[in-house]
Amino acid sequence: MKKVLYLIFEVFCRGLSILPKRIIYIVADFLFLMGYYLVGYRKKVVLKNLCNSFPEKSKKEINKIAKKFYRHLADVMIENIAILYMKPSRVDKFVVFKNINLIEDYYKQNRNITTMVGHYGNWEFLPTIGPKISHKTLSVYRPLTNKYFDRITYQMRQRFQSIPVSIRDSYKKILELEKKRILYSVGLLADQSPPKKYTNYWTHFLNQETPFIQGPEKIARKFNHVVVFAAVRKKKRGLYQIEFQVLFENAKDTAHGEVTEAYSKALEKIIQEKPELWLWSHKRWKYTKNGQKL
Repeated sequence: MKKVLYLIFEVFCRGLSILPKRIIYIVADFLFLMGYYLVGYRKKVVLKNLCNSFPEKSKKEINKIAKKFYRHLADVMIENIAILYMKPSRVDKFVVFKNINLIEDYYKQNRNITTMVGHYGNWEFLPTIGPKISHKTLSVYRPLTNKYFDRITYQMRQRFQSIPVSIRDSYKKILELEKKRILYSVGLLADQSPPKKYTNYWTHFLNQETPFIQGPEKIARKFNHVVVFAAVRKKKRGLYQIEFQVLFENAKDTAHGEVTEAYSKALEKIIQEKPELWLWSHKRWKYTKNGQKL
């Protein structure tokens, strides 16, 4: 059954990838209507997260942001399906890298980079940078339980000259590139809810105490990376702009938690610009600092 679903999904992906933009977003509109009005996908989670993050906003304002979020989420889901088989030349019509020369400058300086990104805008366009820069790009991902769908995602990242590497294998791959003296840029989503069993970094984020994973910071400090934040902005429907902001040029000179704190503030700032573009349906706040379930 899984294989049959995979084949149906693959046919759908391939068909979507060749459709005109306006048709792609008609499909997204249909998905929005289903998700928001009929299914009500994780509405309680979305509204709770928004209310806790913006207590100063009225119920009307919160509902307005929530509705915009569901429209954007539908766009992201359809875009991510479409780019699985979309030609790289066509993907370029969906995303613009504003200051890619900044990354190239660090290549000329023989520097490796940790690029931190959040679930904001459409983060899946970041791995498409591969053909545009000189660094080897490591795209760290969390493997899917369905091996067929996981394979599609893996192949998509490879098509854009990125090296897909699972979270559990990322450190090993970085060591391999270090030994071979191959310059690389490692892209990491760093705003997901971390497991309670780990020692996480806590900070005040979006009006509440929030844990962050420390893996990206540990990697950056150990190998003295340049730390960059990728700000993914939605300029209009069907066009994203990715701008790179240098947080630290020498991560080894930072104190414990400094990299994570800077990342959390950069992410918080961009979320406050357009709140509807962050992934509010994610159960981001699951427990308190003393371990109590929320």
